[in-house]
Amino acid sequence: MVRRFVFETHNVPCKTNPLGVKGAGEQGRSGPARRSSNAIIEGLWREYKIDHIDMPATAERVWIAIREHQRQHSL
Repeated sequence: MVRRFVFETHNVPCKTNPLGVKGAGEQGRSGPARRSSNAIIEGLWREYKIDHIDMPATAERVWIAIREHQRQHSL
């Protein structure tokens, strides 16, 4: 059995801009960047216990993070 539901909106104008409009659609662009960032961190964590890398995570930044980790743990 599928329950029926009623969808209602309650539009409230934004008070911080003259048009009263709110942003929409930004989430569609930010999700993939977070997922790829999390995938990179997960890979670095498993091998090196690195839990942060600045974006954009270029090959150079990943390499620098790995080398820094190795330098700190070889002392």
